[in-house]
Amino acid sequence: MKKQSLFLFLLLAFTAASVQAQTTPVKYFNKSHKAGDVLLVYSHGEISNGVPYRVYAIDVRKDDKYYLSTLVNIQKEETMSVYIDDQFFDKLIGHTNGWQYLSVTSQNIPLTPGKHILRFEGNSSNGHVPMADEIALTLERPLERLAVPTAISSFLQAVDMLKQRPVISLPGENEAGDLTTKVLPNPQGTYDHAIDTTFSYSHFSYIYLAAGVHNFTTSGSTISRALTIFNPSNFGNSSSNVNSGPGGESSLSMYVTTPAYYAIMLRPYTSGTGTTNIMYNGTTLVSNAVIGGRTYAMSSLKGGPLNFFTCRLTGGDTRMIASRYFASSARGYNDDYSGGGGDWAWGYASRIKKDFIGVDSVQYGYVCAYSPTSTGISDVYLGNQNSEVNLTNYPEFPLLKADDAIKAAPSSGAYNCISWSGGVTSTWIWPPSQYSTYNCTSAPGNVTCFDNFYSNNPVRYPGAWNYTRTGATVNNAIVDLWKLNTNYTHASVRKPGNNHPHGYDWESKPGGTARTFHPRNALTNLGWGYGAVTNYYIPTGTYARNAGMSFETDADAVKAGLAIFDVARLTTDADKKLNTLLRKADPSFASQFNALYEEWKKTWNANLIYSDPAMYCKNPEFDALAKQAAKNNRQAMLLVFDKFVNQNDHPIGELLWTLTQEKYAHLLTEVKTERAAAPNDAQSRYRIHGDHDNGVLYVEKILKLLQDEVEVPVADNIQIIVSPNPVKDRLTVQITTDKMARVSVTAISAQTRQTKVLQPEAQLAAGTHRFSMDVKGFAGKTGDIIGVQVMIDGQLKTVKVLVAQ
Repeated sequence: MKKQSLFLFLLLAFTAASVQAQTTPVKYFNKSHKAGDVLLVYSHGEISNGVPYRVYAIDVRKDDKYYLSTLVNIQKEETMSVYIDDQFFDKLIGHTNGWQYLSVTSQNIPLTPGKHILRFEGNSSNGHVPMADEIALTLERPLERLAVPTAISSFLQAVDMLKQRPVISLPGENEAGDLTTKVLPNPQGTYDHAIDTTFSYSHFSYIYLAAGVHNFTTSGSTISRALTIFNPSNFGNSSSNVNSGPGGESSLSMYVTTPAYYAIMLRPYTSGTGTTNIMYNGTTLVSNAVIGGRTYAMSSLKGGPLNFFTCRLTGGDTRMIASRYFASSARGYNDDYSGGGGDWAWGYASRIKKDFIGVDSVQYGYVCAYSPTSTGISDVYLGNQNSEVNLTNYPEFPLLKADDAIKAAPSSGAYNCISWSGGVTSTWIWPPSQYSTYNCTSAPGNVTCFDNFYSNNPVRYPGAWNYTRTGATVNNAIVDLWKLNTNYTHASVRKPGNNHPHGYDWESKPGGTARTFHPRNALTNLGWGYGAVTNYYIPTGTYARNAGMSFETDADAVKAGLAIFDVARLTTDADKKLNTLLRKADPSFASQFNALYEEWKKTWNANLIYSDPAMYCKNPEFDALAKQAAKNNRQAMLLVFDKFVNQNDHPIGELLWTLTQEKYAHLLTEVKTERAAAPNDAQSRYRIHGDHDNGVLYVEKILKLLQDEVEVPVADNIQIIVSPNPVKDRLTVQITTDKMARVSVTAISAQTRQTKVLQPEAQLAAGTHRFSMDVKGFAGKTGDIIGVQVMIDGQLKTVKVLVAQ
């Protein structure tokens, strides 16, 4: 019994493989694709008993009698038999050579609701799949309505005009066809593209080739063309030729080792559209074959895993191939992409996803319409790599399939999702951050900070698009803002945002990772990560600072001379001061701090998808670093300054704020106020800056004050800082201890002999404590010195402070 089952399984497997080898790729139509008064389900070519057929599966909705019409390419007097559900129905007879519209009006076909199969029989002598490329089954006789459908009539008229064109002289070796396309700015993008580009029909048919030699030529060409023959499942069996035949016609001889269906395709080698005749082993195979479509060039030859695709189709259906040279043989092909395991519905769009290894490296993509009446408009993308931003690498995105994640630009810590959604590539921006120019409040869930950014309040860069939430909906949004619980997390953008391409649906730059094309909601995760889209923005049609003029990125505004990248750096004096203070730091403390810092940095990769720097600080490693910093606030602050400014480590800015905000927060406000008051440089160019730049200027101001501070060593676990020195208005004493201690603080004027107790002796908890006093009315009017006496656990330390007049 087991042996019989195994035999049956092997027999079925062999039969399935045999059928597959005798069948062209299946074309599946969308559920609403009408063919007259019926719906198309799928179509393919197949060999049955040595005879080639073009097969259509139709879905009949109404029990009735139907008339059959079709657009075909056959020879004059050639017959093509038609079968309905394997029963002979009638014959079509060619009245001319080449494209023609034929109708069977002598009788109609009774069809019941459900699926039915139509077969168009081809010539058994050549194995060419019949070119019945458009069919229609109608309840009325075709001649009782419009004799020929408008789209088909237009195509036939176009073919007649193309046949009348004079032969164009042959091109030189380096001449190429029509490369005219609309290309949008794509800063840091690693792919090539064309936007809103038309695609036209070009000949494409299948022929079954047995093992042996097969000869193909063209004749009567009206333009120079490339004739390409390839096996869609094995591109090693691919040949192409432009003009090696007599009279500059295409000619190629193929030795086939693998019997299979091969595609016959024409591409223009010069600008324009034309016709030709295709000959097979000396006999006319196709008359008036159209030479059309368009070739797109990448900026360089590429290899490895790549994606070529069409998207955002309007009124059409594409085919696509990839090749090494402009007119060389095919190295990749697709009609309708499916089966990759992704969730995005590509529909009639094409996508080649392949590892182009070695000699299969490619530089050109070619796009044409699937059938004579399926021309339209599409966006074309060339040479995109696969993106690593998916579940495999980042579990925060469980819905993002690897097949849907297509890379647009490499990983970069220079800018993030918010920056990119607003056209900024020079700096990292997180509007709710305390360092951000767009900061409104630290309260979670406050969308005003993001409104400030998208509405250019203040300006992102001259010519930046203005966005608003007013009138924005899920259907018209160009920017999506994401939120998890009460915290905003991310922003994504789609075409035409900032006049960038943005891929087949939406584009994101998750934190410091790669810019990635993805389905709109594929980054959704209600448990962690980004949460879901909650707010929407649309362009207002106006632009920052110069009405009527837009720039796609901040870099474009800089190139135009309207802006500069105002990168903040410490002044020479501040830098020297920082280095001097660092040299005085306790080596033991610095060593422990740096060791904990390195452990914390190891956690960064796990948080790379986040644009909010605070997300890098939600782990035990950061907690350990912050605990060490609390032991010596001043020394930790200096070490943080060095990493924030000199190592450009933006996430440590969170610790910087923790260590400084209580005493110096007003200085960060000064930074923002000063920059708002002077937005331009001396040449009236707008100064583009980001969160980190504000942080650097904040550090600069703190360092300036630190030069007036006196630090008094008491013990390894105790620190005293008295500032400023000299003092004019107000004096501050800061004491930091890592354990509970008895503390008293007293100030004595050398001139007036007044005494003021800032802190009576008391038991104080571990941590930082500050005590302040006004100097006016306490110190003498001339040449006074204030002695600050600090008693800690019975140990007295005195600091002398000069009073400035």
